[in-house]
Amino acid sequence: MGTKTETGFTIIETMLFLAVTGLLAMGILVGSGVAIGQQRYRDSVNSLKSYIQQQYSEVTNVANDRMKTWTCDANGNVTTGDATSSEARGTSDCVVLGRFITVDATGKGLTASNVIGVRGAGAEATSDIAEITTNYKLASSPVDTSTTEVSWGAQVVKQKTTTPMPLSVLILRSPLSGSVLTFTTEGVQTNLVSMVTAANMSTKRDICVNADLGSFVGKRMEVQINAYASSQTAIQIPPESSSVCD
Repeated sequence: MGTKTETGFTIIETMLFLAVTGLLAMGILVGSGVAIGQQRYRDSVNSLKSYIQQQYSEVTNVANDRMKTWTCDANGNVTTGDATSSEARGTSDCVVLGRFITVDATGKGLTASNVIGVRGAGAEATSDIAEITTNYKLASSPVDTSTTEVSWGAQVVKQKTTTPMPLSVLILRSPLSGSVLTFTTEGVQTNLVSMVTAANMSTKRDICVNADLGSFVGKRMEVQINAYASSQTAIQIPPESSSVCD
């Protein structure tokens, strides 16, 4: 009489298999989540770089969108006017001199607008900065102001911290030489002429970007505005190995 042998898995073997499979699946999901978070973070840094670079294009390819219902005063302020008495576009004493970008107090909100300038009656100055500060009134135009946020919940922060860093960036085409000048300073500025200094132009600005909470593990990156920036090429993302943010 032969012996009947039954094959199969014991309950312990089955439990071990399920446990190992579960751990492998968890590892894959966690790894995928980290990879997605890192990619989103890199996208937010690249998007901020592109946003700033776009403002240089706006400076070199000026578009005057002021309608006749808006009027410009002697201080460069643009306000709603009377269509029957306002000056037609291109006929006022105001000129579009550049772009003004701000990062708000949360480090997340971005605003960009045209800079309007009105020249006084003074004699021509001997330098770009002197011409602007001595002979011009500057103001941010409310016409077609654009607002957005740093993508994927990221924010601009101070170096080696998670403290939001409000920032102002003023890009002007000099009415004297035609050169493009960039001035940067911390905080949201309202007096644009006060930003036009040699120190604000010669300072290299490191804009550290902090990822949305829990979405990124790794070294933080930055968008860098080089000193004396005059074009899109001056806006760069340095290698992570040389970042000053951590």
